[in-house]
Amino acid sequence: MGGERGPSRRGIMKRRRMVAALTLAVLTAMVCLAVPTASSDEAYAIEHDDFKVMVPFHDPTAGIPNIVENGKSATYSIYISNFSDHVLDISFVGSVSDSYLSFDTPESLTVMRAGDPEGRDMVKTSFTIYVEEVTTSHKGGMVYLHVRIADVDDESIDLVPITFGIDVKSNFDTSGNFNRFFGIIDNTLPAPYDTPFVPFIVTLLGVLALAFVAVRLVIPLFSKYVEDDKRRYENIMTLLVLIIAVALFIDPGLRILGADLNLILQVQKLSVTLLVVMICVTIWKLFMMLAEGLLRKLGEKENSPLDSTFLPLFSMIAKFVLWIGGIGVILHVFGFDLTGILISAGIVTLGITLGAQSVLSQLFNGISLLLTRPFNEGDYLLIDGTTYVVRQVKLMYTEFTSEDTDRIITIPNNTVAAATIVNMSKYDKAYRMKITFQVPYGEDIKKVERVLLEMADENEYVMHNYRKYKKPAVRLIEFEDSGILMRLDVTVTDYANTPTIMSDIKKALYATLREENIEMPFNRLEVSIMEGGYETDPTA
Repeated sequence: MGGERGPSRRGIMKRRRMVAALTLAVLTAMVCLAVPTASSDEAYAIEHDDFKVMVPFHDPTAGIPNIVENGKSATYSIYISNFSDHVLDISFVGSVSDSYLSFDTPESLTVMRAGDPEGRDMVKTSFTIYVEEVTTSHKGGMVYLHVRIADVDDESIDLVPITFGIDVKSNFDTSGNFNRFFGIIDNTLPAPYDTPFVPFIVTLLGVLALAFVAVRLVIPLFSKYVEDDKRRYENIMTLLVLIIAVALFIDPGLRILGADLNLILQVQKLSVTLLVVMICVTIWKLFMMLAEGLLRKLGEKENSPLDSTFLPLFSMIAKFVLWIGGIGVILHVFGFDLTGILISAGIVTLGITLGAQSVLSQLFNGISLLLTRPFNEGDYLLIDGTTYVVRQVKLMYTEFTSEDTDRIITIPNNTVAAATIVNMSKYDKAYRMKITFQVPYGEDIKKVERVLLEMADENEYVMHNYRKYKKPAVRLIEFEDSGILMRLDVTVTDYANTPTIMSDIKKALYATLREENIEMPFNRLEVSIMEGGYETDPTA
């Protein structure tokens, strides 16, 4: 029995040793396989040297704060460069130390491998920090931004913290003005005069006193340079000074009272709006007053290129500039983004330009007529065979009167600019008048010419400066059925009096021919009465 047990125990032990050796070998193999794998992961995991995060002009560790006003913002540019063979996903997480600070979280980005042919191995983004509009001054505000960089291949992650220091400089600090005269001198009066209401009233009276001095001394000092409408100028300037004084007092007055910041903000916006409107209106009135006087004086000078007809153009330009500038300032005060408004205005302007070409053509032709001055008020123009008298040139149209000045005729400026115009009274009002008449056949033509030239030489309307103007002339025009058609050409004094002058010269011509027994022919009708087929003498 014993001999049989021995070999059996040894076999069991041997088998156990074999199993243990096999298990150890398997574990060793597993460890050997596991160790290279771990080393491979560590070799490809993202490291700090694989990328770089840069914020130009900002040192995240220096702790030097950026000073930002209330309602304003600070924008930083963040550059991320990839120096590895990995594709990196970039995301951002931020937080603030105080509620008066906020920020826009940058969008997630992807940075390609180093050496990307399209330059995508470096990306740029912006990080904007905002300061609340209604806040007091603060120091030590902090904004924390964590740049999360993840390897797309193995999902390893690294974090880069960036710290931004923000000191707030607010326009709503009342601590330096509260209960102080003019916001400067402490109120040390005994009770009950130690309240903020006393410095408020004293400051208001002081501002009004300064305005009164300006009205009584400064404005008259400058009004002596205004030759016309001095009273009007002084009234406008007085109103402007008073409004400016009240508008400028409202803000420090509320600070003296220690008013709520929201109230100060709203009142400040309203006061700035009122101030801008009044300044624009006042500037426009003063500009128009000065422009009107200047253009009137220039118009009195001979051959001056400017006169009162330019007043509508100057008025339009001044209104456009002042309205655009004033509205822009008001919108900026109320926090509107002028960039979007300007883009929208550009699109609308393009649409208006395309849809109103005729109107714009009239406008620019009106400006061209005012600048080039081809005719002036009172000139006689011959347009398409019709005589017009210029009444007034406006931006969109020109007003004329008929030759008899009994009707007002309006013609668009694009039509006027495109027409062929004969100015009958520019430079020289003299006019070459041509009067046709007939003399009977058999009349002495030389005699007719002589008597009519003598009549012309004695006529008061005919210009006798023969060095400058043509001499009177009598011309034979045509042989008509009833007589010889002739024409008298004379240069008369003024085209404006053409109807009267022509009538008087025709009267003189007719009287002269009658005195010389020269009869003007006229159409005659002879009637014969037939009786019984024979012609009879109607006088018999």
